[in-house]
This record gives sequence, C-alpha cells and structure tokens, in this order.
Amino acid sequence: MSANERKTDATKAIGLRQNLHLLLLENPNYFGIQDSNSIFNEKFKPVLSILSDTFFEQLTCVSYKPDIQRLSAIVKIKQASGYSGGPCTKGSKEYVRFYASYDNGASWEDEGITDFDAHDLGYTDDFCYELAIPFVSKRKSCCDRTPVLPLIRAILSWNKIPPAGVPNWLPNWGNVLEARVQAPSRTGFICYLTGVFGQIDVKLNEKQYELLDQALITHEYTPVISNNPTLIDIKRQYGKEVEDARIGYSFANDTLKNQELLSADQYEVFKKYNLDLKSILDFIKLKKFNTTYEEVHCVGLNRNFDTLNAAIEVKKNVGYSGNLCSKGSREYLAYYMDFGAGWVFMGTTYVTVHDIPIPQGGLWYNAPLHISLDKYQKAWCITGKAKLRVVLSWNLVPPVDPNWVAPWGDWEECNVEIKPLPSGVDPGNFKPFIELVGGMPVSDINPINKNAYGLHTLGFVANNSPFAGNTTFRGLFFNQSTHSYKYKILITAPGGSEHPVMDKVNLHTDTFGIISPLITLIPDAAGWINYLANPATNTVIVDNYFGAYTPAVDGVHSVRLEVWDLNTGIIYYSNAVDFNANVAGPVVAIAITSGAGNCGKFLPGDVMEGTYSITDSDCGGMTIYVTPGIPGAVFDIDGVPGVSALSYTGGTLPSSGQSGTWKLHMPATTVSCGYNIWIQGNDRSIVGSSQLGHYSYGLQGFCVLDKK
Repeated sequence: MSANERKTDATKAIGLRQNLHLLLLENPNYFGIQDSNSIFNEKFKPVLSILSDTFFEQLTCVSYKPDIQRLSAIVKIKQASGYSGGPCTKGSKEYVRFYASYDNGASWEDEGITDFDAHDLGYTDDFCYELAIPFVSKRKSCCDRTPVLPLIRAILSWNKIPPAGVPNWLPNWGNVLEARVQAPSRTGFICYLTGVFGQIDVKLNEKQYELLDQALITHEYTPVISNNPTLIDIKRQYGKEVEDARIGYSFANDTLKNQELLSADQYEVFKKYNLDLKSILDFIKLKKFNTTYEEVHCVGLNRNFDTLNAAIEVKKNVGYSGNLCSKGSREYLAYYMDFGAGWVFMGTTYVTVHDIPIPQGGLWYNAPLHISLDKYQKAWCITGKAKLRVVLSWNLVPPVDPNWVAPWGDWEECNVEIKPLPSGVDPGNFKPFIELVGGMPVSDINPINKNAYGLHTLGFVANNSPFAGNTTFRGLFFNQSTHSYKYKILITAPGGSEHPVMDKVNLHTDTFGIISPLITLIPDAAGWINYLANPATNTVIVDNYFGAYTPAVDGVHSVRLEVWDLNTGIIYYSNAVDFNANVAGPVVAIAITSGAGNCGKFLPGDVMEGTYSITDSDCGGMTIYVTPGIPGAVFDIDGVPGVSALSYTGGTLPSSGQSGTWKLHMPATTVSCGYNIWIQGNDRSIVGSSQLGHYSYGLQGFCVLDKK
C-alpha cells in the first residue's frame, strides 16, 4: 500500500470515529452488533463491520504484582486524532475490563473495569498508558504446593463499556489480550498444619482461610526461608540445569564491587562446586542484554495516579533462586523520563519472582512506581510529552545510568502524555487540590444537581448518583516543595456552618514502591492533620488519600481543604467541591391482595395478585421474586407480561419511585410448600465510596397446598 493510500484509509477511519454518534443515531447496528438476539439485528442491517480494530488503540500487555495484588494493563494510543477532542475537552474513553479464569479459560469471573481519557494530541508518535485495578485471587495455595496461576483476560474497548459478565465479547475498536499471572501463596496456620501432619482435606474459600488464620495463631509456615540462599545452596539446587553465569552472577558482582571481600576461600567456593569463574566474569563484561530468563515488554504512565509501570515476562521454570517457600530473587525496574532536556532518574522498584513451573506464554509481573509530575505539568489545556525508559535488571540494583546494560535484563521505551494541571492550578504555584470525591473524578460531578455520572474508580458506572456513607476525598498538593504541612478537611452540610472533620485518617505511604504499614492520623483539637507526602524522599500517599466524611443529612454538601505551611505560616485553600448526599436507602413494600391476602393459602395453577411500592429520591431499580424458586412461574408488573424487574437506567422506573400491581402465574406443577414473595429495591447512591446502591427488602409469606 502506498503512502497516499494509507493516508486515505486513515482519513476515512478518523471520519468514522468523529461521526460515531450520528452514524449510530441513524442506524444503531451500523458497525454490527454481536448479540444475535438484539432487536436491532431485526430492524437494522450492518453497514460496515468493524471488529477488534487496533488502528487507533491497542492493548499490549497485562501483568500482576502479587504482593500488592495489583492487576495492570498497558494500552498504546497510535494516532494523532480520532479521540473526540483535544486536552481541553472530555475526549473519549478507553475502557479495559478484566476477567480471571482458574480452569484454563473454561469459565471466567468478571473482575471489574477501569478507564482513562484519550484525546487528540496531534503527535505522530505512539503513546503508552497504564491502567490498574485491585485483584484478589479467589484461590491460593501453600508455598510448597502447586502454585495458583490464574489466566487473566483483558478487553480494551474505545468509547463503549464492555458488558459485564460477557468474557467472549469483542470490541469494535480495541482488542482482547490474555496473560498468566501468579497468585500470592499462603503461609498461615492451615499451611503450618499441613507441613506438620501432611495434606489435610480442608475445603475453605480464601476469606475463610484468612479468618481461620486470624482466629487461631500467628504462625509462619515453617518451610518459608527468610535468609538469602548461599551460592552453595543455589548450585546444589540447580546443578547443571542453570548456567554458571546465572548461578554466580550476584555473588561475583558483590565480589567485584567489594574487593575487600575477595579471599582465597571464595575462590575455593567457585572451584568446589565446579563453577567457572572466568565464564561468569566474561558474561558480565559482555555488556549485552540477555532476555533468556526475563524480558520487559511494555512501559507506560498511569495518568490518573501518576504511576509508572512496566510488564515483565518471566520465561523459565528455574533460575530465580528458589521456589515460593524461599526469598526468591528480584526483578528491578529503574525508570527514567526525558521531558526535553535529557534523562531524569525517577526511581527504582522491584517485584519478587521464584522458581515456578512456567505455562506457555510465560508469567507476567509488574513493579509500579508512584512519582510526582506536577513540576513538569503545564497549564490547563496544554498537554505535555515525555519519553519514558525502563531498565530491567535481575537481582542487581541498576546504577543510576539510563544507558546501563543489564547482563540479565533489557530496557523498553515509549512516549507518555503529561496531562495538564487542573483548571485553577498555576504552574509552579503551590495549590492543594481535591480531585476525587467518593471515588468519582470531580469533573464527573454534575455542576447543576451535584450528582455523579460516569465510571467509578472501582469499575461501576454512576448514573445521576448522589453520595452516601463513608465518602472519601483524594487529591494532591500540587507543586509541593517541602514536607512541613498540616491540613484540615472542612465540610459544610445543608443548613449548617463549615466545620472541620474530626475523624481519624487511616492511610499508607509509598516510598519507591515500598508500602508502609497502616498509619493512623488523629486530628488535633482544631482539626489539623499532618501531611506525610515528602518530595525529598519520593514519599507519596497511597491513592492520594486525604480523608473521609459520612453525611448525616440529605442534600448538597461542600468540601474543601485548608493547608498550613509550617515553614512560612501561610494558609492555603483548595478548590471547593459540592456533592449531593442521599443518606438512606429506598423504602419498599409488597402485599398480596388476592385470595386470603398476606399469609394466605393458594393452589398450584393459581394466579396470585398484589401491590408493590418503592420510594426514594434516586431510585435505581426493583425486582420481585419468590423463595424458594418456582420453576415455570411467570411475573407481570403493571400488566406487562413476563416482567419481574423495573430499572431507572432502562427508563421503566421514575427517579422518585412508584407503586403499582403485580401478578404471579404459578404453573400447575407448583410444589406444595411455604413461600415468600419478595421485593428488592435499590437506589443509585455511591455508598461508602465503594458500591452502587443501598438495598432494601420487603416480603410476605404464603402457602401452596396440594391440589385435590
């Protein structure tokens, strides 16, 4: 294909994306619909079949860090335009939904969804973005048992949310990628017992294992080795299975760097175990990347949380200094960024790896690094660009040198977008800023009704949603130059005056990827809290957490920060964010009106009738159902056959709720029994910053007798 033909094709593709909504308004099936049962397939014919197109964006790597249980994906943005607008606009969404399988893909469990905003940046280079979600494996094994290696599937989709619970769904624009990851191993009390008495047939889920370990005793599983393995141990373990240049690599490096450690005894160690010291040293002197055992494939920036991350493929069964009952070895990642004036060292982090039977395609790990980029960010609407490089080094901390060649490892590069500063934050000027309320970006809170719309950071979709329960506040101190700050969270509730939040703040810090134990901060009498982020030591607050507040009344609340610079005495103020609260869940009721009414007696084949109601200011949905279930039973709601649920999203339930009638058609085969008819109602509130909806229940009992 000629350059002109490629340019013409690109212009056509961009045109389709720019006119997406108009095309779908004209024909909802314009690009083809995968659901063969969709009504649109009957009424509309596809015009252009586009499926798994990676011209604009492509999912390139999926990986996992077991110790912090963080599942990561890296997406490459490949065009200068076609993303619905520049950095001053909302642009478009790149969604990634994750699934996990514990049976080689025979079945899948939906693990949630995340996203980032893509824009028309005008650059001809590729840009790499990282996304992540928490992933707690539902299966684990003791460290001396067969490791649990879930298969992860990720689905990238542009501007269309991949449907929940549909692992075989394919996007129009985007792609599907799979990778094997390693679940953390267990080392608790059950593992201790099996180590002493042999395999015990205990069938518990992971939560039950954890509770049992906590309830019994704290006892580390005895086979876990806390010391570094010696050269003798490693050679005895591997024999000729692993080359001398791998076995003796770390020991030889330590010897070269610390000449005072060099002794005749150490030379004897190499000779005793038939290790060729010359071949080890020659290997180190080669200054050539070797990716036989590990390789870094992708690197990117998480623009939502200023986190660098890279995906490492571990390729061999052995050569990592021991199994999961040992300390294993480390894959170090040193990150560098070039903002236009040469490479800047951003920090080093690592992930621990072990000898594990490697499935086809390798095991995929990552090692994220949280950084501060505000001094490189430009004013609102002006996007920036940087080159990102990561250097991978096995079992040796890389020197601060972007051009260093690791004997065991390699490096990877990609361009990354440096997002603009928020509106209201000036380059170089200190400014505390609230970026998320209740897990929702402030930009996704409607300025009129103060409810939230869009994808929550935990993967559910807010739809005109107020807030309730423990509502978190997250953000940054932009252009922070010192670490001597205190802050207070100030709340104004409806009809009240502004006051500080006096609740304890529980958080973790992150220093070059090392996560602290839980830290509890107690506000002083005036509400001041110590701010623990320190740019001098690269210490940041995990998830940029400020604190939380639980609304006690319905209505619009306002939150802002007051920040005290202890060095100068100056008081700074953050942006103020308004958010709507709906404290209580919906009120629901159900009644049986036919026959003898509530607690009445019925016969198989009867049609039972009744009334229902659901009331709230932000109703989400309701469902009517029977327990135990009656096979073949059919519900009607408000005279509509076969309907057992109403939804605000589907347009069948008003926001304030409604009341109406229902019917239950019981088949003649209904088993005589005592039954309950239930109504379940939910609202649209973001509850506790972690789930969508309060849930309320109501029921009435009835009996079905034998038909004589």
